[in-house]
Amino acid sequence: MRIGRPVFACLLVLLFAWGSSPALAAAEPGWVKQVRVLAGSGAVMAARADGRTLLAVHPDRPLVPASILKIPTALAALTTLGPAYRFSTEFYLDADQDLYIVGRGDPDLVSEELAEIAGHLKAAGLDRVRDLRLDAGFFAPGLELDGTARSLNPYDAYNGALCVNFNTIFVSIGPNGRVASAEPQTPLTPLARRLALSSGQTGAVRLNLADSPDTALRYSGELFQVFLERAGVPVTGRIRPAALDPGRARLLYKHQSRTDLAGIVRQLLKYSNNFMANQVFLTLGAEQFGPPADADKARRAVAEALGSLGLPRLRLEEGSGLSRRTRMTASQMAAVLGRFRPYHELLESENGVWCKTGTLSGVRSLAGYFPGRDGLVAFVILLEGPQATPGARRRILTLLQENLD
Repeated sequence: MRIGRPVFACLLVLLFAWGSSPALAAAEPGWVKQVRVLAGSGAVMAARADGRTLLAVHPDRPLVPASILKIPTALAALTTLGPAYRFSTEFYLDADQDLYIVGRGDPDLVSEELAEIAGHLKAAGLDRVRDLRLDAGFFAPGLELDGTARSLNPYDAYNGALCVNFNTIFVSIGPNGRVASAEPQTPLTPLARRLALSSGQTGAVRLNLADSPDTALRYSGELFQVFLERAGVPVTGRIRPAALDPGRARLLYKHQSRTDLAGIVRQLLKYSNNFMANQVFLTLGAEQFGPPADADKARRAVAEALGSLGLPRLRLEEGSGLSRRTRMTASQMAAVLGRFRPYHELLESENGVWCKTGTLSGVRSLAGYFPGRDGLVAFVILLEGPQATPGARRRILTLLQENLD
């Protein structure tokens, strides 16, 4: 008897579905059995462009996503703020010649831009500054997101409304205690020298400014001071935190990020930059529910954005994937990938596969797209425990590519 197309399609779904009966499981192709063994207690899903599920192993099991969480964070921001959104940093001058620098979460404010900003301020008529007053009130004070350990490692970078160079310093430390900047565009400041010497390291090292919010803010002020003075604008007073009083100061210059949100998403996905991802996450919360940004507002903003796309609610603590309290199912991530398709080229491409990896101790994940006969096939791999190895992750992807289109 010839099996009709509808019946055959139903058999395929039953064959690949999680929780198949023993009889059906015995009839599974060998490659599917290999996927199940490699996945262990983890989860794997693959779906066509029309949303039809091609393979589902433990699709509704909540697991730690690690850095593939950056994809739903990016999708929420792109949906709400728009790909052309740009972050801003504002500069106000009061009657006492104090310059207020008001941060609004720019994740990509780097030394090259500080030099340009100093030139714009000079051109706007700024010829001297008494105090540099730093306003970081766009983010809640003392903000600490779950999963960050306040270590010197760059992936633990502290988040704040006014941060420069991803809240890190890159220095060269000699065995004799000599310290120099390890990048020509960034001058060495007193704080950077002190932190370098206290690190106990030697060679070219990148250090995270994680000991306190005040340290990160102080470093931003010191760098701004150096670039202002290089532009011919002396700073004669102090560097200190201060909230702007708009009634006492006038806007002198508004700087917009050199890259739009789409470009920033591309960077944070390419380099799996936790600092940038959480700057976007927090700024989204502040833009939706008003400053100061905090984790609760950001979580609500992500939930609303994804909900507006008809996606399931995620249990998420922060936006980068550092937190082990965040849980996601393969079916949830597959649904996110279904909506992320228009932005898939923001992901890194490797051997024709657009994807994002995720790595924590005991966790390996991978999500993205590979070419199929009818368009891009979306796939999700979530591994935990003994099976969580890069080799298992890659082997599963290879099996999917060889057998699904």
